[in-house]
Amino acid sequence: MSASVGDRIRMHSNHTDVPDRVGTVVAVLGEDGPPYRVRFDSGEETIVSPGPDATIEAGSFSDKAGLAAEKAEEKAGELAEKAGQAASDATGTAARAVADVADQVAQRFRR
Repeated sequence: MSASVGDRIRMHSNHTDVPDRVGTVVAVLGEDGPPYRVRFDSGEETIVSPGPDATIEAGSFSDKAGLAAEKAEEKAGELAEKAGQAASDATGTAARAVADVADQVAQRFRR
């Protein structure tokens, strides 16, 4: 069973009184498949290796684009923080300029 970031996963329940668990794949941790980091509709996020009682549905383009933007925002924030630390350690204006540009990129992804 193979999924990509943004795909929807449904973990079917084996009991009639327990609902299915449905969520979105937010990261593929294996080389070509499981395990996956899944953010369930309940808000819980966990790592799963789906079994035969799970189905995968292709995610919509907007879901996949939203997750990609979320990851890019996280990375830009990390880079902005590192550049800011480097700028505070350095005396040159070049390091400060890099931090400002990284911060501007991070702010654009937050919009």
